[in-house]
Amino acid sequence: MLMADTMAIFFVILGLLLAFPGLWILCRGLWPRAVAKAAAVCDKGLIKPFLAGLPLTAVLIFAAAVLGNLGPAGKIAAVAMVCLYLMIANCGVAGLVTVVGERLASGNIDSPQPWRATLRGGVVLGLASLLPILGWFVILPVAVITGCGANLLSLLQGIAGSRVRAGQALASSATTTFGAEQ
Repeated sequence: MLMADTMAIFFVILGLLLAFPGLWILCRGLWPRAVAKAAAVCDKGLIKPFLAGLPLTAVLIFAAAVLGNLGPAGKIAAVAMVCLYLMIANCGVAGLVTVVGERLASGNIDSPQPWRATLRGGVVLGLASLLPILGWFVILPVAVITGCGANLLSLLQGIAGSRVRAGQALASSATTTFGAEQ
C-alpha cells in the first residue's frame, strides 16, 4: 500500500470522526424537542428502539434497492430516500449520544451548556465506531437503527399523547356544554 493510500484512508476516517458529532450537535440545535424525545426513549432502554427501527431500516434498504434498479430517476429517488432516513435516524442518534453524554456528566459545566452532553456522547460513540469490525459493522449500524427506532417511538408517543389530550379536551368540553344546558 502506498503512502497516499494510507493517508487517504486516514483522512476519510478522521473526517467521519469529526462529521458525526457535528451532525448530532446540528440535529440537537435544529430539532431540540425531537432530540429530547428520542433521548427520553433511549433513556428507558435500547432494545425497544432497536426493535422498532429494525423493520423500518429493512424496508428502506429494500425500497432503495428496488428504486436503484429503475434507472436514473429511481437512483435519485433512492439516494434522496436514504438521505432522509439517515437524517431522521441521526436525529435519534443525537438523542442516544445525549443520554450517553449525560451519564458521563462532568459536573456543573453542563448546566449552562447542555449541548456538551451531546458532544461528549458523540465523541464516545465516534471513537467506539472506529474499532475495526466491531465498530464498523456492529456499533455504528446498531446505533443508527436504534436512533431511527427512538425517533419513530417518540413520534408515535407524541401522536398517541395528542389523541389522548384531544379526547380529554373533547370530554371536558362536552361536560361543560351539557352542564351549561341544565
